Amino acid sequence: MVAREDINKLIEATDMYALVSPYVKLIKSGSGYKGLCPFHNEKTPSFSVSQEKHLAHCFSCGKGGNPIQFLMDIKNISFMEAVKELAKINNMELNIDDPNAKIEEERKKYYDLNLLAYNLFTRNLFMTNEGKKALAYLEGRGLDEETIKTFGIGLAPKDGKMLYKLLKESNFLELDMVDVGLVKNVNDNYVDFFVNRIMFPIRNERGKIIGFSGRDYTGSSEAKYMNTIESPIFKKNLVLYNLDLAIPAISKNNRIILHEGYMDVIATYRSGLHEVVCSMGTALTTGQIKQISRFTKNVILSFDSDSAGIKATYRAAELFIKEGFNVNVLKIDKTKDSDEFVKKYGLKTYYDYFNSHITTFIDYVYNDIINNLNVNDIFNLENSKKNLFKYLNLYHSNIVLEKYLNLFSQKIGVSLNALLNDYNKLNNNLNYEPEPIISNIPKKNKEEIYLYELRIFEYAKISKNKALEIDSKLEKGNNFVGFKPINERLWQELMNYYNIYDEFNEEDFITLLQSKNLYDDYYHMIEDNEKYKEKLDLPYSEIDLEECLNKLVSNSNKNKLNNLQKTIVEQSDLELKKELTIKKFQMRKKYERN
Repeated sequence: MVAREDINKLIEATDMYALVSPYVKLIKSGSGYKGLCPFHNEKTPSFSVSQEKHLAHCFSCGKGGNPIQFLMDIKNISFMEAVKELAKINNMELNIDDPNAKIEEERKKYYDLNLLAYNLFTRNLFMTNEGKKALAYLEGRGLDEETIKTFGIGLAPKDGKMLYKLLKESNFLELDMVDVGLVKNVNDNYVDFFVNRIMFPIRNERGKIIGFSGRDYTGSSEAKYMNTIESPIFKKNLVLYNLDLAIPAISKNNRIILHEGYMDVIATYRSGLHEVVCSMGTALTTGQIKQISRFTKNVILSFDSDSAGIKATYRAAELFIKEGFNVNVLKIDKTKDSDEFVKKYGLKTYYDYFNSHITTFIDYVYNDIINNLNVNDIFNLENSKKNLFKYLNLYHSNIVLEKYLNLFSQKIGVSLNALLNDYNKLNNNLNYEPEPIISNIPKKNKEEIYLYELRIFEYAKISKNKALEIDSKLEKGNNFVGFKPINERLWQELMNYYNIYDEFNEEDFITLLQSKNLYDDYYHMIEDNEKYKEKLDLPYSEIDLEECLNKLVSNSNKNKLNNLQKTIVEQSDLELKKELTIKKFQMRKKYERN
C-alpha cells in the first residue's frame, strides 16, 4: 500500500513529455503536446499530453491518464509496478507496503539466474569462435544481427559445465540453479542443462526471462528443441513466446497472430506484423487462451499447412470460439509455414500475402470441405455434411447457418429444406432459433438480477470508497442472489483486496484470486460482462447505481419472504406457524418502509 499523498507527489514530480516521448512522437499543440495514439491505429492525432495537468490521454479510445495509468497501459503492468517504476524514474523513495514483495523477492533470484545465463549465451554467440558456426546457421535461416539481438538469441557453450561454474562463482546455490532449469544433477555431478544449442530466451509479458528454448543446429540430437523444465517462474501451459514484444501492437491493432513455432513468429515480426506470438510448440491450452483474452478477443491462426497443422488449426479455433473469440485463419498454400514463405518470397511479399489472405474460420472450414468433396461418393458427401454441421454449431447464429447451408445445398444440388431437416435431426431435433435479444433491462427476472449484480461489481472497481459504500448497503454480499449469482467469496475477496490496495488493478486482483483458486469464477464473470456488454451499455451514474442496489436489495427481500412462506406452508406445528406468519408480516412491513 502507498499513501495517497506519496502518490500525488509522484504524479506531480513526473515530466509527462519525458515519460511519453519514447512511445509517441509528440508535436507541440497549444500549452501541451499531441501525437498518434500508441494504443490504437489512427491517422489524425488524438493523443494529448499535458505537462500542467500531468495527463497523457487519448480522446478517441480513452486509454491513458495520469503517469501511473499511462505506464500501466503502455507496459501492461500492475499499479504497484507502475508506482515503483515511476518512483525510480523520479529518483523518489516511497514507503511501499507491498503484500507481493515477498513473493517477488523469492522470484528475483530465479530472474537473476536466467539473466546471467542469457548474458553468457549472447556473449558466446557473438564473441567466440564456436559462435561463428551458430551465427552462420542463423544467417542461413534469414536472420540478420538486428533480429538476433531483438529476440535475444544466444548460444549455450559446448563446455557442459561453463554456465554452472559461472553461476557458482556468482554465489548462486545449486538448488536454485536446478529449480530454475539451468543446471541438472547427474550422478552427484552438476552440469549445464543446455549444451551447444542455439538459445531462445522466453520472457514473461513484462520482459523478464523465465526460461529458455534450445534448438539443435548441428543435427546431432534427436530432439530439435529442448525447453526449460517447469519451474517456480516457468509454467509452459501459460506461456506465449514473444508476448512482451507483441503487447503494444496487440493493443493498437486489437488482434493477435498465433503461430506454432519461434521461427514463424520471428519471420512475421520482421515483416512488420508485431502482434505475433506462439504457444511454445505445443497444443494450445486454456491457460494460454485466458492469457490472450486479457488483451484481445480477435485471433488469427497461422499454423503449418501440413495435416498436423490443419488439425491444430481446427482444434485451436474450436477452443477460441467457445471462449467468445472472433477467429480468422491465414492459410499458406505456397510453403509449409510463414518462415519458409519469407525465405522464399521475401518480407514485403509475405506482408502483402498475409493481409490479403486472412479468412474467417467458417470460410476456412467451408472451403476445406468443398475442396475435398466428392458428390458422387455418398460416404464422402455424408461425412462432409456432418463436418459442416459440427462447425456451424459453434456460431449459434441462424444467419451463419442459413448462409453456409444455402451455399452447400447449391453445391451438392439439394434443397435448403432437405439440409435443414438433416441438420435438425442430427442436433436432437432441436429448432435452432436465434437467441432472444435482451434489451438494456432483461424481461426474465433471474437473468435481470444477475445483470444488476455484474453491474454492481463493475461499480465497485471504480474506487475503494465506492466499493465500501456498496458493501455496506448490500450487507456484505448477502443480497447477491440471482440466476447465476456472483460467488460471495469473490465479493469478500474484493473487500480483502481493498484492505491492501487503495486503487483497483485487474492484475493484482487476479493474483490474489489465483492464490485462493478463485480465478476461474472471476474469469467466467468477466466473460459474462463481455457477453452482456451491448445489452447493458448504459452510462454509469449515481442514479443507475442506486437503481441497481435497490433492485438487488428488493430481490433479496423477496427471496427471504418466499423462503419464509415456504417454511410456513410446510410447518405442521400450529403455534410455530402462527409465529412465523407474524414474522413474515413484520418483515414485509419493514421492507415496504425501506
